[in-house]
Amino acid sequence: MEIGAATVYESIPASSAMAMAVMERSGIRALIDSIVEHDDQRRLSPGMAVKAMIGPIFDSRKKMPLSGIRGFYKGAPVDVLFGKDVTESGLNDHALARNLDDLYDAGLDGTFWKCSSAIKHRYGFDSKVRHMDSTNYTLYALPSERDGEAVPAFGGNAKNGRNDLIQYNAATVTDGDRIMEYAKAYSGNTADPVMDRDTMEFLKANIDPRENTLIADCKLVNTELISELLNMGMGFISKAPSSFSEKVRDGIVYSAVNSRMDVSGLDGYSVYDTEADTVCGKLRFVAYRSPKGTAKEMDYLERQGRKDAEKLFRPFVRKRFACEKDAVMTFDETLAKHKGSAYVISGTPVAIEETVRREARGRPPKGSEAPEVKVSWKIEVSMRFDRVLAENIAKAYDVSVIVTNLPFAAEDAENVRHGAATDTVLRLYLDQYKVEHTYRLMKSGMGVDSVYVHTPSRANALLFVIAIATLISSVMDALMRRNGHPRTVKKICSDLQNAAVIYDRGNDRLTVGGPNGSMDDLLFCLGVFDTDPSLLLGVSNG
Repeated sequence: MEIGAATVYESIPASSAMAMAVMERSGIRALIDSIVEHDDQRRLSPGMAVKAMIGPIFDSRKKMPLSGIRGFYKGAPVDVLFGKDVTESGLNDHALARNLDDLYDAGLDGTFWKCSSAIKHRYGFDSKVRHMDSTNYTLYALPSERDGEAVPAFGGNAKNGRNDLIQYNAATVTDGDRIMEYAKAYSGNTADPVMDRDTMEFLKANIDPRENTLIADCKLVNTELISELLNMGMGFISKAPSSFSEKVRDGIVYSAVNSRMDVSGLDGYSVYDTEADTVCGKLRFVAYRSPKGTAKEMDYLERQGRKDAEKLFRPFVRKRFACEKDAVMTFDETLAKHKGSAYVISGTPVAIEETVRREARGRPPKGSEAPEVKVSWKIEVSMRFDRVLAENIAKAYDVSVIVTNLPFAAEDAENVRHGAATDTVLRLYLDQYKVEHTYRLMKSGMGVDSVYVHTPSRANALLFVIAIATLISSVMDALMRRNGHPRTVKKICSDLQNAAVIYDRGNDRLTVGGPNGSMDDLLFCLGVFDTDPSLLLGVSNG
């Protein structure tokens, strides 16, 4: 093998270049620069700083602190990517942190909303459905506190189980196309109703509540928040907790179980649609049974039911009674506590004869009386899992209930806020997983807990940067779905992880280097994202 001279070139990972090109095409970078006040003489603008920080996020091989971002762009044409006066050394952690400060001062949640609105408008997404939820993420250091900032705290309920670490909470909104619209950081011990109320107030100020529908988990359903939504005129769908409005849910479940539930258009589901009076007025309730619900509940009844039954009747293994009557009475009392189980328990009284030992040692004298025989009683317990009984119990327990104020309609209105069929209410609620997908993307895919900063304001601004990366990724995913392609951005970045966009400075020309087909793959994705290849190493004018 002949070894030739090294070839020097400027390049950047293809997946990172693709994401930054979409950011330019959408106008987000330019919008951030227009919103965030900064010194025009500064070499690295706030929009360009955000662009630089999201680059490593889309490289599936790397997660790094701010101080490592400069190294990520080693050998890249940084002046072409981020401005003619920007150098590799100019991407230092001080320059990036200073831009995080400016982002914070501009108002993070409002700026993010404008960015989301801009990219949705550019690509033609206009869902009137919003999914709201919150999550938390952990940190390893406690920054100093300053007024107005969300400061991490010990919350005691970390999603990753690390309750020993301090944590932030994050409230987010994702629309019906799975595109992130809102993200705001809170202290780790902030209550869910506080975040929900803030989010509702933000939405009220930025959208027409009468034309929109908010979907959330059961933490939304309390008298105060539901009353506020009704006053706003906002549509809502949520799971009804058993504690809401004097346990109205229990009555809905009883009615559903004791009536013939309708077959749903959603495969395997059955539904029961009704109205009921609540402390917030008359509301609509949709009870449903899922295709996996009964089987899942029966599995639980079999596994947990055996454990509960064995624990309850374990004393009878050793317990002895003076008479049969006492044994049977004690067993019956214990059996009365065995409720809601699919295990059929039976007990059989058994007499136990034991010879009483003589007090004196040795052989008994000739002609002495026969040894005394003492009789005691025990209960032999047997248990049997009754599948028919289990199925009947499961049918009562596997009914879930949704509460909503969407008007009933045999067919959906153009906007479901003005009328929704039963199956539509159910489908919209089941789509709540979309916001959970956003959380997974933020925390594991985007590395929200992998970057460290020294002040709460910068930590808050960093969540904004990661939310921008999540927004861009969610729009790219939505575009792939809209064009009928099954691949996700995560899969695309993985496929392109060994490909690079190479810049020939002398000829002002870019090429793609990597495994066979890399160029075609990248150009295909850019076509779906309606993004000119020149933006891979360029700046959009609009």
